[in-house]
Amino acid sequence: MGNTVGRAAISSCTPAEPDAPGLPPGLPPPPTMCALRYHGVGNLRVETVPTPSPPPGGVLVEVRAAALCHTDLHFADGTLQLGTKPITLGHEAAGVIVGVGTGVDAARLGERVLIYYYNGCGKCDWCVTGDEQLCGDLVAEFGFISDGGLARYIVVPARNALQLPASIPFVRAAPIGCGVSTAVHASARAGGLRAGMSVVVYGCNGGARTKMLSLR
Repeated sequence: MGNTVGRAAISSCTPAEPDAPGLPPGLPPPPTMCALRYHGVGNLRVETVPTPSPPPGGVLVEVRAAALCHTDLHFADGTLQLGTKPITLGHEAAGVIVGVGTGVDAARLGERVLIYYYNGCGKCDWCVTGDEQLCGDLVAEFGFISDGGLARYIVVPARNALQLPASIPFVRAAPIGCGVSTAVHASARAGGLRAGMSVVVYGCNGGARTKMLSLR
């Protein structure tokens, strides 16, 4: 949950700055793209793969920045094996909507978004009570069992593309999807911490450090 990288190194074969103008919204993307693909323990490859198309109810996001979570390293060293391969890694990503599927308002084209990487069944008790991350029948989990954001483009349901304020740069936004939100959940929701409390922090990573600073 930490090292933020622009799309130049991983999600595009052509160097580009995260905040530089990208594909004009609504125009068709190139037929292929580069992606960081997991093929098994110790087997990561930057490959050229077909550019996905947004399905009904979904959007195509041009990734402007992605962050490397320590979980991605667990895939590489074999600590985490979910049985899905090959797959595009990356669950912390932000970008711009450049394509919409049927049923999605075209007004969302050009919208700056942060990717929420869980897509639960929407029916179980966990989903209906707001704990979608605990769903036992996930439809998708981007970067884990579904293609993620270490690529030039990613397709997700429209609800998983969360509007991002213009004041937040893409490189700062990318880790929010996991590194920051995990710390927020652990401290504020699960831990019940509030401003002014005295705490002991150990094993502090980037997300936890950010949250602790915000509580000062």
